[in-house]
Amino acid sequence: VNPPLAPHTFGKLWQESRVALKELLAQELPAQPTKPERNRAVFFHTVATLYLRYIQTARRLEVCYDQMVQPQKRLVLRPLLEGVLGRILELKQELVELDLSEYHYMDQVLEELKLTPADMEVPIPKYFLHERAKILQDRQDLLTGLLNQMGPTKSQPPRPSMPREEAVRLIQMAERMRQGRLRARFMWEIRRDEERERKVLPGGSRFTSLFLFLQIWKGCVQRRLIKLSRQMEMVFLGMVSLAGPTPAMIRAQLGEELRRMRQADYEAEYQVALDNIRDTIYEVEGPSMCEALKDQLRQWFIECRDLVGSFPDYPDEQMGGCTVLFAQKTPEEVLDGRAEEGRGLKEPSWEAGQGCWAQRGLGVGSTGTSALPAPPGCWSDQDEAINFEQRYQEDLIKVDKRKEVEEEIRLQVDELMREELQQLKLAIDQEVARPVKAKAKKSAKKKGKKGKKEKDLTPDRTLESLYEELVREGIIKKPQKVHLADYTGDFCYLGTYLRQQEIEPIPSTLDVRQNIALYAVLRLGSQAVHEMAPLVKSLLLAGPGGTGKKMLVHAVCTETGANLFDLSPRNLVGKYPGKAGLQMMIHLVFKVARLLQPSVIWVGDTEKTFYKKVPKEEKEHDPKRLKKDLPKALNLLKAEDRVLLMGTSNQPYLADIKGLCKTYERILLIHRPDYASRYVTWKRLVERHGGVVTSTLDLSALAKVSDGYSQGSMAEAVKSVLSERRLLQLPKRPLNAGELLQMLARADPIYPAEEAMLRVKTRLPTPEG
Repeated sequence: VNPPLAPHTFGKLWQESRVALKELLAQELPAQPTKPERNRAVFFHTVATLYLRYIQTARRLEVCYDQMVQPQKRLVLRPLLEGVLGRILELKQELVELDLSEYHYMDQVLEELKLTPADMEVPIPKYFLHERAKILQDRQDLLTGLLNQMGPTKSQPPRPSMPREEAVRLIQMAERMRQGRLRARFMWEIRRDEERERKVLPGGSRFTSLFLFLQIWKGCVQRRLIKLSRQMEMVFLGMVSLAGPTPAMIRAQLGEELRRMRQADYEAEYQVALDNIRDTIYEVEGPSMCEALKDQLRQWFIECRDLVGSFPDYPDEQMGGCTVLFAQKTPEEVLDGRAEEGRGLKEPSWEAGQGCWAQRGLGVGSTGTSALPAPPGCWSDQDEAINFEQRYQEDLIKVDKRKEVEEEIRLQVDELMREELQQLKLAIDQEVARPVKAKAKKSAKKKGKKGKKEKDLTPDRTLESLYEELVREGIIKKPQKVHLADYTGDFCYLGTYLRQQEIEPIPSTLDVRQNIALYAVLRLGSQAVHEMAPLVKSLLLAGPGGTGKKMLVHAVCTETGANLFDLSPRNLVGKYPGKAGLQMMIHLVFKVARLLQPSVIWVGDTEKTFYKKVPKEEKEHDPKRLKKDLPKALNLLKAEDRVLLMGTSNQPYLADIKGLCKTYERILLIHRPDYASRYVTWKRLVERHGGVVTSTLDLSALAKVSDGYSQGSMAEAVKSVLSERRLLQLPKRPLNAGELLQMLARADPIYPAEEAMLRVKTRLPTPEG
């Protein structure tokens, strides 16, 4: 948990972000166009540098937006952060097209920028979940209530009833055991009293037992103090980590909760102030604005009549009303060509004769008075020693609200002055003023076929009823609470060297996690980022079993608060039978997914949906039901729909590769973890299950020997070894690598031949096809 930062701290970060963005914009948008780069290595270096620098800027902006409590600053930072994230996704697309690969290695760029591999990770903004906390909690309560009402699911049938004789036997056995425990306790108390009587002095004094008790208690306390001091010393040296939250972590968590409360309170105050200040400006400054604008328009009537010889036509509202009169145009341009053209001289402009209307201080778009200070250029340039509590600034609200009030008053003045101009024409020129019609814009008719529109099969049903039906059918499921950071791994330090040797490196788990954050989390978490980034509707995770594909699907739902729809072939057995039932199910899933976006539609074992040949034992389940309807429904998704189709497959080579690649736009191959990732994973798993990493546990040798095993096998081994009884024995008998290896040997490894078959038989194409 990040501790709250002082205003000057995020002001400094904001200033650094401004400088970096100016440099990046100057590099991407130079004053003079540069020549196209023909050297592929140089071009890759340029794009990779931009990519990493934008990531550093996004990390700083995300910290600023998360820490600050001033509502107006957050309104400025939010679109800036989303714009930077959108640019990162665009650069990611360029890197994919350049490398023809989803994984990129930038060792040299990292070294030049003096960054670490951890600095490559794209930040996941915390507001993805914080701003939707109430909605997510209500949805989770509804889902939990529906699951509780359902009771046991079809996959877990109710336990059969026990025979009466068996139940009586178990009750009698339990009663005899209870009575035996009572007798043993009674006999232990008798022996304890006899021992006390035996230790009493002959004179009748019972102080001996008290002295013995104090002596034993003192020794026990002393041993505990020595053990505690040793433990604190090990923690101080960084050799041992304490299990559970430390006092510093608790204080940081309380500080974060307090900051969230202040952000909500200040935001509510700001929204109330917007309405109050707007009403105040309308009541106090509105009459003077109205009268000043009328005087200016009357002066314009007189000047135009002196120049042209007749009163002008008042601009129609479709043309903008009186706003076109303050645009620094000549009278001929304002009057739409009614001035005399044969005079041979160009009439003086309003800017030269009367001055710009905006400069008079009362025109449309002005601040209303020249005494008000201009709004600041950036928050980081201000000295906020006075605004210690970081509340809203009233002057900035007045500047914005004054423009709204001026626009509203302008509409009222237009109606009044239009009638007044008609009366002047009748009284002086004796003519009826005809309104100037705006030129109708020719609407260009789009040629071609119209877009397909999905027919609503459930127009009369409510969203709640559709959601409840999908929950009861087991299609909407409650995602497991796992975070993307739980998918541990390390950086591939030999990626650039191997590619220089024309050897394609095996992607590390950190590379996979980075792609999941880019393709899924960022796009689903923010509507603005989703619309700015290149569209990605589907994503396939292919790799051996146990490499964390299902965990990544649940992590995406956890990080973005997305709904999880399970369309796995195993989950659809016996549900919505027939062709009509299949169409209804697809319609319900995509309709609810769009209405409750963001949503993730998961297809586990997706190779079964695109089987080349269905095995005999699976023909009755019809695993290829979704083969035709799923791509059609995916094409009906619009660009603004935050719905992502995620598939997972252990054996993609069993599927029709053409249909698989047609459905999934992005395919990520997940391999077994390398040495660095296994080292980090072993350490994290042991600490997560309550173990302690000591010198007796050789993680380096353990990571070396466990080559070929997946993260799932490693997790099962740690979970089996670190039982409750083993955790109690850790102080006397520390954990060693032999115990974990003995349990790991029971699992099946991932053989190199299996990975080779995965890469060769699939022959997955590049994004270009």
